[in-house]
Amino acid sequence: MNDHASVVRVARHVPAAGRRDEVAGVLKSAAEAARDASGCFGAQVASSDREPDQVVLISRWESSEAMQKFHSQPEFTSLQRTIEGSLEGAPAVEMFTTA
Repeated sequence: MNDHASVVRVARHVPAAGRRDEVAGVLKSAAEAARDASGCFGAQVASSDREPDQVVLISRWESSEAMQKFHSQPEFTSLQRTIEGSLEGAPAVEMFTTA
């Protein structure tokens, strides 16, 4: 297997007032689940120096198919539903693929 990700997913979440710790906790659980998923090279939760109000979930994948398979699994979709009411809106998701 290739040891480099061909897909990097960056999802920026803006927590509702007073909900940052809750959102970060749920995203850390999502990152942990992703790290155990087939085709995932790593996942982490981070803060942005440009947008300090955001909580960012970054994951690296072998392929878009592996990423999509994980995102359709109950362990991800249930976590996603858990934080829906704790966000200012839908996360801004950006995908990077190797050139």
